[in-house]
Amino acid sequence: MGQIAFEQLTFRYQEQGKHNVLEGLDAVFDSSQITVLTGPSGCGKSTLLYLAAGIYPQNAGFLQQGSVRVNGQDPAALRPNERCRLVGMMFQNPELQFCMDTVENELIFCLENLRVPAEEMDGRIEQALAFCEIPHLRRRTLASLSGGEKQKVMLACLVLLRPAWLLLDEPFANIDDATAAHLCRQFARLHREYGVGVLAIDHRLDHWLSIADVVRVMDRKGQLGAEGCPPGARTAEEWAELGISAPGYPYQTTRPAKTGPEEPVLELRELGVTLEGQPILSGINARFYRGRIHAILGQSGSGKSTLFGALSGLYRYRGSARLEETELAGHRRALLGRMGFVTQSPQDQFVADTVLDEVAVSLRKKGGGTDPMAGAEQVLRDIQLWRYRRLSPYMLSQGQQRRLGVAALLAYDCRVLVCDEPTYAQDRGRTVAIMQALQREVTERGLTLILSTHDRALARDYADVIYELKGGTLHEVAQPLL
Repeated sequence: MGQIAFEQLTFRYQEQGKHNVLEGLDAVFDSSQITVLTGPSGCGKSTLLYLAAGIYPQNAGFLQQGSVRVNGQDPAALRPNERCRLVGMMFQNPELQFCMDTVENELIFCLENLRVPAEEMDGRIEQALAFCEIPHLRRRTLASLSGGEKQKVMLACLVLLRPAWLLLDEPFANIDDATAAHLCRQFARLHREYGVGVLAIDHRLDHWLSIADVVRVMDRKGQLGAEGCPPGARTAEEWAELGISAPGYPYQTTRPAKTGPEEPVLELRELGVTLEGQPILSGINARFYRGRIHAILGQSGSGKSTLFGALSGLYRYRGSARLEETELAGHRRALLGRMGFVTQSPQDQFVADTVLDEVAVSLRKKGGGTDPMAGAEQVLRDIQLWRYRRLSPYMLSQGQQRRLGVAALLAYDCRVLVCDEPTYAQDRGRTVAIMQALQREVTERGLTLILSTHDRALARDYADVIYELKGGTLHEVAQPLL
């Protein structure tokens, strides 16, 4: 059996910076156990995983002291074809994983790294796709896949490489419960049948309860306790007190009373979208009301992001989508500022050089006579990003970028806010903070909020109207069915 060992590890992203992400860390993880590493967003969990993967090159402006050893080797010192046999990494953001244009070409690229003979590739690719239950995706372009489908393709890549260790950074953040359960079973199978060590980061324990041997908690200072415990050793309430979500403990038990009539702001009639010749959405009919929270559920690949892309103008649609009686298509310039969007990749939307300026830009557009810099400070303190105010938004973690994207749009004061997975990669405390901020805007100024989520408990606890996207159409879901 192997080990991942950190000894007196100190790390920061800028050699001349003042903030150490990790400081004097000692920790050992054993490949005989499936280990889940959890803790507050931004405490250094992903950094620790990246160091174990050997991703950060030496002498690249970072400050690193102490040692990192994976099965006795320094992963950063290995050549790529050697490292990929030692550690396989699944990132929070699937876009960071891929190099090629199609699923098949990506898998071929993996095998080329292992110098597999061409005549053996086809059979091995078929086996990996079958293992992940995605043979139907073989000819698809990566750009056309949903977040969950991309996660499955990433797993197929790792199955081909079959490294000694799987390092998983929020592997279920973009996917539905059924897909997460399938991936979990496959992780357990790789561990059980092939002896692959599994070290995973997650803020939710739902899917790990049946397979994880130990959970270890990192504190806000990036320190780990000497020992972990099985996921069932604490109650859901005890995990919640540590900022970790477990089944059976609600996000909130009461919600603000809604006032005023149900006034439709956005109405969809027979809306449909076709991508790459394939119909994704058809016959979508829905109303979204002022001062209400609307949650959209659905399996990975069901079309939630496609629906939001149609509303934002990314995709052409058939039928009608009317915002305050004005058709979106052909009138977007006139409707500018009335609708805001937080996508699955908020880094694509950033417009400023620093975190502080990103929020200040929205406040300047909002106007109102208040000092935008002072207002931006309050916003960043509320979302716990003030300490990062001078950094580029692109230097934030995925979870931090999502919080910044939501905060910037709230500061902009739009009438309808569409959020694709707004609580993605957040710990329980920050999930609640984001949803409370959104709920406050809905209640106090009548914001129409439309969000997608795979977290059914979150939808149950916050949403006034719940839809499920299935078979290309929206179906309203009664609360007792969640």
